[in-house]
Amino acid sequence: MKREEIGYAEPIEYIGCGCFQRVIEKIKPIYISCIIQADGEKQSFVSDSPYLHAFDGLDTVHSQISAEELKTAVEEINYRLTETAERVLPNGKKLVMLDFVVSGKCQQEI
Repeated sequence: MKREEIGYAEPIEYIGCGCFQRVIEKIKPIYISCIIQADGEKQSFVSDSPYLHAFDGLDTVHSQISAEELKTAVEEINYRLTETAERVLPNGKKLVMLDFVVSGKCQQEI
């Protein structure tokens, strides 16, 4: 199987870290780039809008995943963190980016 450069998976918050690990292990990408939503302590993961109720069923499959939890899960399958960034949204939530590379790749190979 040819090793893919970049892997893609469904939103991690809907499949969980364990399933995400299995997807990555199957695809075996060199790079992984993840973006998760970090909600405030009292915020819902769905932002307030006129369409709020269209997402009512999502709470049955949604799991809040922290950046640290995701980092640990990805490191467990032999990847290392290369970059992180955060962007605060107008409603106070944050988007957190975590980029990884398969362990053993040196900076010159990237």
